[in-house]
Amino acid sequence: MTLTNRPARILLIEDSEIDTVIFKLMIKKTLDHPVIDTCKNGLAAIEKLTALKSQGDELLPDYIFLDLAMPMMDGWQFMDEYNRLNIDPMHKSKIYVLSSSINKTDVIKSHANPRVETFLSKPIDFGKIKSVFFSN
Repeated sequence: MTLTNRPARILLIEDSEIDTVIFKLMIKKTLDHPVIDTCKNGLAAIEKLTALKSQGDELLPDYIFLDLAMPMMDGWQFMDEYNRLNIDPMHKSKIYVLSSSINKTDVIKSHANPRVETFLSKPIDFGKIKSVFFSN
């Protein structure tokens, strides 16, 4: 992981409360003092990211974990809007799809999207989480 001067900034876009609790616990056991924000759908995440960007690109999260199936704005709609608004032109945020989808199309679409680092299946385990932060 390249972050040495400050805690990692993480945005989890997830509508399931139990998945959110589990994810936060795993991240807190993996990283020292992470800053974790959550949004329950893609629309709320777009609003949060737009507000952060207006204050400076350095406030954008280092990592975004994105569920696909959510109300109001799903993960794919979020990605479309995220790209349309050019929220992160310098690609500061690494985006990981985090989904329980067993639809092969979702996996293929994730891998084909140049902004998505990879597709992570739920339930996520410590090995997968560690590989995100300590793969280099």
